[in-house]
Amino acid sequence: MATANEITPPKSPSQRRARILLVLFAALIVPIGASILYTFPPSEYSIYPPCVFHWLTGLHCPGCGATRCVYALLCLDLPQAFAYNPLFVLALPLFAYSGACSACSVWTGKPIRVLRLKGWAVVIVLVVVFAFGVLRNIDVYPLNLLAPHQL
Repeated sequence: MATANEITPPKSPSQRRARILLVLFAALIVPIGASILYTFPPSEYSIYPPCVFHWLTGLHCPGCGATRCVYALLCLDLPQAFAYNPLFVLALPLFAYSGACSACSVWTGKPIRVLRLKGWAVVIVLVVVFAFGVLRNIDVYPLNLLAPHQL
């Protein structure tokens, strides 16, 4: 029987087929998206959608700079990636692990134990993201280093 810390795969064959198609679709989209991002840098091309929050308010949201951050990571430029969005760089391994666990569960059809956050941990994560969003908009050194910038 699956515990609360496991991802359980779908039971019916149609659900399983749909989830496998979703994984295969994602397996195509991620490399294609990475190739497009690497070929067309966000600082040189305006094909990427702007941050709606920044466009409306002029302030940086917690996700501002994430596209440029991923581009810098694709170019193996970790300092520049940190300059664009340090919180995203720190959270990326967790996102990758969670996505890999979900994909593996769907692909193999077996439950996979995953990291589940307790309620208090979710509150801490939300407070950190909110604080990061506020602090990166304060134009005082060293807080202004949290705003996306070019090194």
